[in-house]
Amino acid sequence: MHVLSWREVDFASVVLAGLAAGYVMAIAGLWAATIPGLVAVDIADFGRRYMVSDRPSAWLLGLASHLVNSVLLALAFASLIDPNLSWPRPLEGFLWGEALALTLAGALVAPMSGLGLMGWKTGTPRFALTSLLLHALWGILVGLLYTPP
Repeated sequence: MHVLSWREVDFASVVLAGLAAGYVMAIAGLWAATIPGLVAVDIADFGRRYMVSDRPSAWLLGLASHLVNSVLLALAFASLIDPNLSWPRPLEGFLWGEALALTLAGALVAPMSGLGLMGWKTGTPRFALTSLLLHALWGILVGLLYTPP
């Protein structure tokens, strides 16, 4: 297994890919309910719920934390995933996004936000499906936008 340091990856590309994919994911989450079978997911509100409080500034902190996490996870992609696979980068990103949907989002953030594992407490699979699709979008964008040196 080959692991690259942050100096060995194209760090500007990591930041661009992480910010763009995180932003598009957050906006797509807000619009998701316009598609039958999906629900709206306010990613910034999830950050507010498990990180801060009900202050008006908490939503902005939730959005900022989502974007920082997106950059850090894009860095993990560029450092760990991409150097060790020779698959098309969008496919690598898709699989990385789905792994994150099942682990960090589904098994950590959703339960900490009161929704249970993968949103089980909602009583419908719509949250889980929406989360999987949003993370797929994120991963594909990271795979398309990140260009190694």
